[in-house]
Amino acid sequence: MKYGGNPKRPGSTSPKKTVKLGSSCGPRCRKLETSAMFLFCKEIKANILFLQETHSGKEEETFWKHQWGDSILYSHGTTHSAGVTILFNKFAGRVIDHKSDGMGHWIMVLVEVCEQKIILINVYGYNNRSLNRNMMSNLSKLIAKWSTTYGSTQVIIGGDFNLAPNSWLDRQPQRGNQPEHESIICDLCTTTNMIDYWRMTNPNTKKYTWFSPSNKNVCSRLDYWLVSQTVSSYVTKCETQSTPLTDHCLISLLLSLRKQQ
Repeated sequence: MKYGGNPKRPGSTSPKKTVKLGSSCGPRCRKLETSAMFLFCKEIKANILFLQETHSGKEEETFWKHQWGDSILYSHGTTHSAGVTILFNKFAGRVIDHKSDGMGHWIMVLVEVCEQKIILINVYGYNNRSLNRNMMSNLSKLIAKWSTTYGSTQVIIGGDFNLAPNSWLDRQPQRGNQPEHESIICDLCTTTNMIDYWRMTNPNTKKYTWFSPSNKNVCSRLDYWLVSQTVSSYVTKCETQSTPLTDHCLISLLLSLRKQQ
């Protein structure tokens, strides 16, 4: 399989449309931090942004809407934990359906762009393995249900999974006597036919997305994109960059789509 480009498809002459996705931990509902984070989000010019750990409630929605100026989907946690949000910014497609857990750990949305339906999921993993395993199992079932209902096998999951995929490559200091793959992520990828795109294209690179506030020598790759095989050929960029006001990096994914003939 070829990565990093958009191969020409037989009989396809329609123009390409670029869609940029971004993901990072959010502003934790403080008004000054929210305004600053939204300014940063607009500067990166992503069309769809996943935010996690927003610590938001329904009372923040009016202020957030005013500050952002475009469509927002929420799954609120509490003022002290969880919360996930999807921000749309000059998105050329349309939202067909959306669903959330109502506890601030995931939002699932079906969008259509270039006449292609794509399932997008923003996740904020638990700090508990059992809860994480249950969440990923439930998401796997929902993906299968939506794929059947809407006829789409194109899926992108992004966010802070709170799980490092590889105990050596994705952790500093490394954990265990030998490298091990995270079984929860492996099971999700197997049942949904998805891949960790950045790791597939950077098989031996060590790069982290979370740094301990108290010890910068402790870090992990907890934020990443899982994409279905049917989406991977549309990816043209998958990058990481530092983000203000949070101990997590921004991860971004650039897609180049065209109408299917």
